[in-house]
Amino acid sequence: MNYGFVKVAAAVPLVQVADCFYNIEKIEGLMRQASEKGVQIIAFPELSVTGYTCLDLFAQQTLLDGAEAALLQLVSNTADLDILTIVGVPLRTENRLINAAVVFQKGAIRGVVPKTYLPNYKEFQEQRWFTSATELRESTISIGKEEYPMGSHLLFRSGRLTAGIEICEDLWVPVPPSSLLTMEGANIIFNLSASNELIGKHAYLRQLVAQQSARTLADLPAIRPLHGRLCLCLFRLRRIEHRPRLCR
Repeated sequence: MNYGFVKVAAAVPLVQVADCFYNIEKIEGLMRQASEKGVQIIAFPELSVTGYTCLDLFAQQTLLDGAEAALLQLVSNTADLDILTIVGVPLRTENRLINAAVVFQKGAIRGVVPKTYLPNYKEFQEQRWFTSATELRESTISIGKEEYPMGSHLLFRSGRLTAGIEICEDLWVPVPPSSLLTMEGANIIFNLSASNELIGKHAYLRQLVAQQSARTLADLPAIRPLHGRLCLCLFRLRRIEHRPRLCR
């Protein structure tokens, strides 16, 4: 963070459904591009390691084993990068499956944030496969041979920067997790999303993000990059008495 500013990036990698190692190769490529541009934090869509549309493949051991192995390989392969990275991946805990955001940096996983609100209407069927953060009992999760902090309340701090994370549908409910996270001190919120395109939905989503940013007095990067590309934004971290900025 320089002079109170932080450079963040939203990235949408090219993905192949259920091809975890292909997907992390594309994720790593975008991470390295972002690092070369001086980005400090980069966020990828929810379930970006597997692809969102795996449907009942989420119940297959082969996919889940591959997703975890691919995640660990991605963390190891990018140990030389200082950039803080957030990726979406399905993970197993307490004999259940969660739609998770994993935060890592310099070859180490910093924490895991499970999705709280699971859409189960129209084309969305997440309750068929995933468990809400509200139903979990443990505050840690095992990935590989290590235990890591887990919870929807986690905050990630560095100097004046305090980041919170929520996932897609979490933003669409009456009281999003970001409201609680900002009350605990978050001044920037990352929302990992994988959503379909409908007429008018993009405009509505921009309004939703702008309203939540204003309510919480926190920066909420609303960035829609093209597939396989980065979108960069520079935020000035503000104190509670200042009005937030929305990345356009």
